[in-house]
Amino acid sequence: MEAIRLVIWDLDETFWRGTVTEGGIAEHIAEHEAIVIELSRRGILNSICSKNDYETIRSILIERNIWEYFVFPSISWESKGPRIQSLIEATQLRPATVLFIDDNPGNLGEALDVVADLQVADEKFIREMLLDPRFIGKQDPEMSRLKQYKLLEERKRDQMAHASDNSEFLRRCNIRLRVEYDVEANLDRAVELIARTNQLNFTKKRLPEDVSAAKASLLALLKKAGCQSGFIQVVDRYGDYGYVGIFVVEGGRRDGVTDFAMQTLVHFCFSCRTLGMQIEYWVYEWLRRPSLNVVGEVLTDLFSPKTVDWVRLVTSIADDNDSADKLASEIRVHGGCEANAIAHYLAASTQKVVVSGNFATSEGWFARLNGISLLLSAVDSRGSEFDAEMARLKLPSNLMKSALFSEAKGNVVLVVSLALDSHRTSPRYRHKEKGWIIRTEINGLTMTNLVKSDEPVLRQEIDSSHHNADAKAAFLPVVEHIRSNYESVDGPDDMEFKSMCMSLTERMLPGAKLVVLLDAERYRHADQTVKPAPWMSRFNNMVRKVFEDVPFVAIVGFDSFIVDEHEIQMGGNHYDRMVYFRVAEEIVKRVRSMPEKKGGG
Repeated sequence: MEAIRLVIWDLDETFWRGTVTEGGIAEHIAEHEAIVIELSRRGILNSICSKNDYETIRSILIERNIWEYFVFPSISWESKGPRIQSLIEATQLRPATVLFIDDNPGNLGEALDVVADLQVADEKFIREMLLDPRFIGKQDPEMSRLKQYKLLEERKRDQMAHASDNSEFLRRCNIRLRVEYDVEANLDRAVELIARTNQLNFTKKRLPEDVSAAKASLLALLKKAGCQSGFIQVVDRYGDYGYVGIFVVEGGRRDGVTDFAMQTLVHFCFSCRTLGMQIEYWVYEWLRRPSLNVVGEVLTDLFSPKTVDWVRLVTSIADDNDSADKLASEIRVHGGCEANAIAHYLAASTQKVVVSGNFATSEGWFARLNGISLLLSAVDSRGSEFDAEMARLKLPSNLMKSALFSEAKGNVVLVVSLALDSHRTSPRYRHKEKGWIIRTEINGLTMTNLVKSDEPVLRQEIDSSHHNADAKAAFLPVVEHIRSNYESVDGPDDMEFKSMCMSLTERMLPGAKLVVLLDAERYRHADQTVKPAPWMSRFNNMVRKVFEDVPFVAIVGFDSFIVDEHEIQMGGNHYDRMVYFRVAEEIVKRVRSMPEKKGGG
């Protein structure tokens, strides 16, 4: 049998001795009242299903100082079976986790006939209850679970008063939602949500049953590059519901291309205590509807079209008026592997977020666009000739182009990383006839120059790579095309870099703002040591100098937001997800206070 989360009490000849309407209460059983309080301290709820007059019973239990320990009490003269079913639906629990206690076998039989999975017992079981392993519960000395269900009970009463228009009732509830990104600091709650939620657990991906193993497994997932996660906290006019949900997303693939703008939900689960508010639907929309494989039955259809306009995103639950005002109508993020992580946290501050930059293909190619010459070339490259050329290079032309400066409805914020330019000699390839500048490489051969390398050496490097035989064979005609039609060029020197950056600002739309990201000036090497990166220090200083007199450009460096070296991962621009979160917070802060680009300049 499953652990009990709710006990439904009969009253006459069960909770007390005697019958209220036939001779009155012969004895109040203090032990039973103490059991109700102890169950509440264990996080187990208590309710009532009694055939009596509501106001009479309420007065008696208030006088006994026990009324407030019961949620959704059902006190009327109607049949108990349907009432128990309604009561369980109101608490949003599964019947198998509910125990109904009644001295009348007929009432127990009726309840089972209506609610098949319900657990039942007669009054003789009460003395054994606290020793039964099903009632261990979870220590809750503050009775927070009881308080949360009291909020739910109050909401249900008001909701019934507006039953004809539930959406209007929800709009009057002043529902505020906050995202807490520091999941590691509340790992117990994260594990609990993933393990215990069922009706609103969309992926059903369970953690190990052992708590320590579950924490370790979840922590390992959260530390993966490209993983983003957050708790969902909800409060309305009735009170604070706490952390009612959690999401964990990873980078995904689309049409054989590693697309860091594409995300997949690994965990997406919510407590039923906010069921009916459509919190889960709102969050799914706010996450930009990432890929989701729904497993089993759930209570909310996330894919049906609907409008949820009663939830308001806030940055602080404490301040009712602290709404998360939109930073811009659109934020465009362009860069390397940091682009998607930054965009994830900026999504709350805009109506639309667009990510572009480096990507990998399933054929084994990796394209880089996080350099100023590569970016400007991507902006200028268009037309059928370019599309045909990219097809020959096995690169999606839509990802090799950029709409960074295209017209937009409303104001635009650009967030750009140009980190590749810190390695000036890292090869780029310029088309001899058309002038297109690209940087493509075979995955794993980052430093190999496809044009300048001696052909026998290049073939040996391809043969020694980790790719399978078919992929290696497919590389050769592409490499030959590049060697025949492109010339190898270095990245821009200091003067060229400054000129190109000024071209970037000139192309920006009036009303736009630009944030330039600077990688950390520390680098984690293959031996796991973290050492200074002088090449990055030099580059960062140059970037600061280039933009120092441009008022609508802000410089944000990762170094200022790394708490300790453990947050620096392999790969130069790879960090713990909380670093990206802190950087995104700084971007929002800086953009709000900086001027926009004026028309014509």
